[in-house]
Amino acid sequence: MSFVLSYFIKGGWYYMIKKKIKNVYRMLRYAYTKDINIKCTNVKYGSDKKQYYKVYKQNSNKPTIFFIHGGGWCQGSPSLYSGVGKYFFKHGYTVVLVGYRLVPHYRYPIQIEDVFKALRHYIKNNDTNNGIVVGGYSAGAEISSHLAFDTKRQNDYKINTSILKGFISISGVLNFKKCNSNRSKRLIKRYIYISNTDTCNPINLINKNSTISTLCIHGDSDTLIDIENSKSFINNLKKVNNNSYLKIIKGAEHEETIDIVRGNGNEYSKYIFEFLEKIVWSEVN
Repeated sequence: MSFVLSYFIKGGWYYMIKKKIKNVYRMLRYAYTKDINIKCTNVKYGSDKKQYYKVYKQNSNKPTIFFIHGGGWCQGSPSLYSGVGKYFFKHGYTVVLVGYRLVPHYRYPIQIEDVFKALRHYIKNNDTNNGIVVGGYSAGAEISSHLAFDTKRQNDYKINTSILKGFISISGVLNFKKCNSNRSKRLIKRYIYISNTDTCNPINLINKNSTISTLCIHGDSDTLIDIENSKSFINNLKKVNNNSYLKIIKGAEHEETIDIVRGNGNEYSKYIFEFLEKIVWSEVN
């Protein structure tokens, strides 16, 4: 028994599990801690219970943050990511946290179609004069990349792309071919379920008209979604778009990068606000 315990600790499993539990605790604490000064509204955009979004409404001249949660396409919800909504709300932004139907009952492209339906519904029923910045974390960044770069679906859903002012990816799945961990490969296979992912790979959405301001943030210690996802995406985008930026968080693992947009943020939160301020400034001028 002592040998097994020693192997468990020396092998790093103890510390890894401890860190995972700590990350889950932080997410739940940020999500479900009550703040009487912050109100949100749940809005249905479809008949399924997952087809809703949470709105944190502010009165300001700042763009709306349209954020898609992560969870490997198979878990997560706007409620679980409400810490993100509270964080941006406290900084003066209207925030929309979008839910979508999940794997395994629903697979690609249902998740993408859902967020397009949500965006169309929100635009139809709200003032969007200050523009919208779309974004997401992990799998949510993959889904939201279609809102920013998928010209076919933008046309199909009659999205006025002049409203879309920016795209933010946090530890995003942006290039399936750069997902090298066994777990990421399994998640993608369950999501896409076809062997050739070229037609649905986010990096292949980039074209000569991909001029939306873009920020990719990634941890260089991410063992789930390799940092090459963000590096390769930005490198490709820079060929047609000078307003594309990559920010690397030293030593950050996959679950840690989301801390820049929840709770009190951290020293790397400045990357987000510097990017958003550039968008606001460009609109003023």
